[in-house]
Amino acid sequence: MKLKKIYSIFLKLIKQHEKKTLDENTEYRVIISFENISKRDKFISKNKKLNILKKFDFIPSICTHLLKENILLYEQEDLVKIIEEDQRLFSSILEITEVLGIDRIKNAQIPYTGKNVKVGIIDDGINIAFPSISNISKHYQKDKIKPALKEITHGTIMASVIVNQFKNEDNHAIGIAPDVTILDFYISNSKKEYYFSNVLEIFDSILNQKIELNVILIPFITIHPSDGLDILSLACDLLVEEGILIVCPSGNYGPNSSTIGSPGAAKKVITFGSLNKDLTISSTSGRGPTLDNRIKPDFCLPGSRLEIPLSNDLLIKITGSSVAAAIGAAILAIVKEFKPDLTYNEIYELLKNSCRDLDLDKNSQGFGLPYILNIFKEQGFYEERVLPYSYLIRKALIFSVEFSLILTVLLLLFTYFRIT
Repeated sequence: MKLKKIYSIFLKLIKQHEKKTLDENTEYRVIISFENISKRDKFISKNKKLNILKKFDFIPSICTHLLKENILLYEQEDLVKIIEEDQRLFSSILEITEVLGIDRIKNAQIPYTGKNVKVGIIDDGINIAFPSISNISKHYQKDKIKPALKEITHGTIMASVIVNQFKNEDNHAIGIAPDVTILDFYISNSKKEYYFSNVLEIFDSILNQKIELNVILIPFITIHPSDGLDILSLACDLLVEEGILIVCPSGNYGPNSSTIGSPGAAKKVITFGSLNKDLTISSTSGRGPTLDNRIKPDFCLPGSRLEIPLSNDLLIKITGSSVAAAIGAAILAIVKEFKPDLTYNEIYELLKNSCRDLDLDKNSQGFGLPYILNIFKEQGFYEERVLPYSYLIRKALIFSVEFSLILTVLLLLFTYFRIT
């Protein structure tokens, strides 16, 4: 019997569980999607005893727990389009280490800082108790779980990469895009477990409340690789068609091939892999191809041992592909400030054409390291004052001496690329 309505990757998982002779009473957390809201509502009316955890409008669907026998039963239901696992999402930071003291902050010049650009961060909440963050526009949350006063959440780190307000000796904020307006889409819960359904719920809120956004950073990924056809990947692609750029990490499940999960495997998500300071790909950075044989990640950026100040006496050192993704989101914000009307396709081509090819495997580096100066050149904007690319990276985040060289590489002066 062909089971056409069970998502192929989920079906493989069920069959694997059969071989392991799991208890027949094992429940799966699933998402059932439908062609339209009318069919979804008819299904709900028809199955009134079904315990529905959440329902979504953007892609008409519901989240529930089902036994295997019920999954097979609903697979035969005409109203149902697809049944798949509500996969768990994991943050893409490998290491956070507290460091006392702050390194010397270098001079910076910054013509673009993300003004009038809105970046949404879907994460475990941003703790505004830290002085590194001040320009959080609004908090959107489902569960009223607030970070403890001194808790360093993943969302706090992501925001600090983008908008860090600490000043250098020239009185410039060191965040890559310090004037960006951050919207905190807070999906934390008491169990600290995150699923597709949490993000889908946020997408519904964005559309139903007509929340204005330019960029969304989703610094989570699944353990299992994806073909980009799962419901979260498809939802991301649809949201990009609505005019919102979506950025994700490649994950930290490398170095093997095909280790990029959802939503990083989505066709229209801009996915960033992680670079070491010597311009090699981090060993743990997720690799392509996707399960449908597309090249991923799209690009790569520094993601190893980045030092970020959170307060006057607290410096943290972070590693992981979500660091690269946060830098990528900030760069997109700067491009959107520079040219607000650029579409996804236009921005993607600008990044692609700006890249330095690192001569590494395409499924490790994508198109390579974006070289921002080339974007300004291609758009007919080039002034000496923009040049010391220190501008973007010294704003970037109190790097150690070695890493500030790499971020300088990231942001301007082509001569820095010759550093060995």
